[in-house]
Amino acid sequence: MGMSNADRGAPLWKEKRDTWVSVCDDCHSPRFARENLQAMDEACKDAGLKYTETFKVAENLQLDGMGEPMPKDLHPDWAGEHVWSLKIGAYHDGPGYGGAQGQSGEFRMSNCSDIERVCFESVGYWMTYIFKGMAHGSWNDATYCDGSFGMDRWLGKAKVASEQARRFTALEKK
Repeated sequence: MGMSNADRGAPLWKEKRDTWVSVCDDCHSPRFARENLQAMDEACKDAGLKYTETFKVAENLQLDGMGEPMPKDLHPDWAGEHVWSLKIGAYHDGPGYGGAQGQSGEFRMSNCSDIERVCFESVGYWMTYIFKGMAHGSWNDATYCDGSFGMDRWLGKAKVASEQARRFTALEKK
């Protein structure tokens, strides 16, 4: 679930899950609470898969050398670095990602390429709406208004941005 696609229903999370159920059981039966938490897990797994696909679109663009070039005088991230904002040091080592081995980029909302911003918004906003909407029984936030459909739209935006970058690169090579 989430960016790491961890399974929150796994035994590792049992103690925390039981605590959540005990919060809900003031008004609801434990069975009802567990079923709703199970539904939240499934919604978050689905959202995690959508984010993973959105990230892969951006990652493939970066590795193919077609990521939107950023200005050389770009304001650095909070660590004073100019590392690709989606780079996670533990997973992305290699010259295609830039930065030193093990170094991570910092998510940015601005001063980044469109596709990086779309990835940030997908996980930072839409996925949060899904998680909170499901946890609090606000189905509109989890689905139609902000959540799952929003992630679908942002995945579409990422694919469109990727195709546009690939077309521009092909034109520049002619």
